[in-house]
Amino acid sequence: MSASLPLLSSLSGVLLLIFSVAVLTVLIERGRWWWLWRKRQGRRLGDWRDRLGRGPAELPGLELSLLDWEREMRWGESLLQAASILAPLIGLFGTVSGLMHVLRLLGPRLELPAGANLGAYGQVLLTTAVGLLVSLVATAGLLASQALRDWQIGRLRRDLADLSLARR
Repeated sequence: MSASLPLLSSLSGVLLLIFSVAVLTVLIERGRWWWLWRKRQGRRLGDWRDRLGRGPAELPGLELSLLDWEREMRWGESLLQAASILAPLIGLFGTVSGLMHVLRLLGPRLELPAGANLGAYGQVLLTTAVGLLVSLVATAGLLASQALRDWQIGRLRRDLADLSLARR
C-alpha cells in the first residue's frame, strides 16, 4: 500500500521530514545558545558596570548592545513559527491526497479487495500525525524561546536602569 501512495502524499512526507530536521536543528542550537548565555551572564553584567563607570556616553552603546542581544535571542523563531503553522497543514494535505488514492483503489462500491490489510490503509493518516507532532514540538520550542527572551531582556533592562540610577 505505501509504495502505491501518490506523489503528493510522499511529497508531504518529504516536506515534513525537512521541517522536522529544521525544527530539531533550531531547538538544539537555541538550547546551546541559552546554555552559553547563562554561563556568560555574570561576566556580562560586570562589563556593563565597567562601561557605565566611564561616562553617560556609554548608555547608548549599552542600549545598542541590548538590541543586538535581543536580535540574537530571536534567531530561529520565525522558522519555529512557520513550522508550527505549516506542518499540520502539510500533514493534512498528505492525508487527504492519500485518502483520495485509497478511495480510487476501493472502486465505485468502496469494497475492500479480498485479503486486504486494513492497517495498511490506515497509514494515510500518518502524515497528519507527523505534522501535528512537528507542530507541537515547534510551538513548544517557540514559546520557550520567547519566554526566555522576554525574561532576559526585561532583566537586562532593569539591571541597566539600576546601574544608571546608581551612577547618579
